[in-house]
Amino acid sequence: MDAIVERIKTIPHETWWKSLSYILSSFFLVPNITMAMFLIYMGEYNFFSYDFFSDGIFGMKWFFLTTSFLMTVGALAIFSPVLILVGKIKKAKIDVSLCVMSMLFSLISWYLIILSITEGKDLPRIGYALAICFIIIAHVSVLLFFRAKLQFISLGVIAIGIVFISFNWSAQSAQVMSLGLKAFGVGGDLGIKITSAQSGMVTSGRLKLITPKYIYFTPTEGTGVATYSLSDVRYYIVDEK
Repeated sequence: MDAIVERIKTIPHETWWKSLSYILSSFFLVPNITMAMFLIYMGEYNFFSYDFFSDGIFGMKWFFLTTSFLMTVGALAIFSPVLILVGKIKKAKIDVSLCVMSMLFSLISWYLIILSITEGKDLPRIGYALAICFIIIAHVSVLLFFRAKLQFISLGVIAIGIVFISFNWSAQSAQVMSLGLKAFGVGGDLGIKITSAQSGMVTSGRLKLITPKYIYFTPTEGTGVATYSLSDVRYYIVDEK
């Protein structure tokens, strides 16, 4: 027992900070950010699913992580020169070819963004996505080039930043959250056709969310969000568009 205690005492403080940041991220930050983002999504479309939060926790995390992955890829494509610059400031060894690729991907990404703006695309949505991408790239920079204690602080800052921006830009937040739902075909305004188990009648609309017990959708000929119990569904078809 004494040997174990002595071994623990020899573990560097840096390792303890990293371990603490990973634990808080896995068991506190990610679950709570995920819940906040889905509350924003549901609030934007004026519905709430009790069963989704009680029975669909696993799926909820996967939908959020899918969206996070897509946003991280976007952050690296758009703001990778920021990553290179921070690395240079911290005197890290960065290959020249990596710098060139970073600039190339960034230029292409910014060209597409400017093209979307000039074509009249949703400017607030683009602004929201850029803000989230910048927060992500700032956190990645901290993870790569700074000490563990600052990484721990960065986790808290990124959580507060994402939730604050999302609550203030709720419509844009809901659209971005749709990315993960669309990837799994369970929401995000995909087209849906529902066939009743009793009458065989077909109802179509735009899918908001499929939960363990219900389908939430906006009927084609209607407004708001309708609820269809999965126990009353013979089958449903989700369109890709």
